[in-house]
Amino acid sequence: MTIKEFLDHQSDESRKTFTVLHALIQSHDSKVVSSVGSIMSVKEAIIYKEAGVFKYGLTATKNHFSYHSMVMYAYPETLTSFKSVSKNIKFLKGCFNFKSLADINVPALEQFLHSSSNQDFSKVIHHYKKRKK
Repeated sequence: MTIKEFLDHQSDESRKTFTVLHALIQSHDSKVVSSVGSIMSVKEAIIYKEAGVFKYGLTATKNHFSYHSMVMYAYPETLTSFKSVSKNIKFLKGCFNFKSLADINVPALEQFLHSSSNQDFSKVIHHYKKRKK
C-alpha cells in the first residue's frame, strides 16, 4: 500500500493529521524513506527508516495518534523543550500520544524534529543491523 492509498482510507481528521505530520517529518529529515507498514499492534502506519532501520512512525488508534521515535528513545534530551510546551500530550519513553493535531505546538514540534534529524543515528543503525546477523 502506498502512503497516498493509506491516507485515502483515513477519516478527514486522521488524513489531515497524518498529512501535516508526514510533511513536517519529510521536510526536517531528508535521510529517511517513508512507507506504510506495521508498528507494534497497529497494522497500518506510516513508518520512516534510515539505512533500512526504523527511525520514526505515525499511528492512529481509536483513542489517539502516536508518534514513535527511536531517536527520542536513544536521545531523550532531544525532547526537553518540546515536552515543556506540550500540555495535552502523553509522553512515554519512545513515543508520545495525542488526541488531535490541535494538541501539538507545531513550531516546538519542528524544533524537536530538526534536533532529532541532527542526532547521530548511526549507533542505532549499527546496533540493529548487528542484531540481524
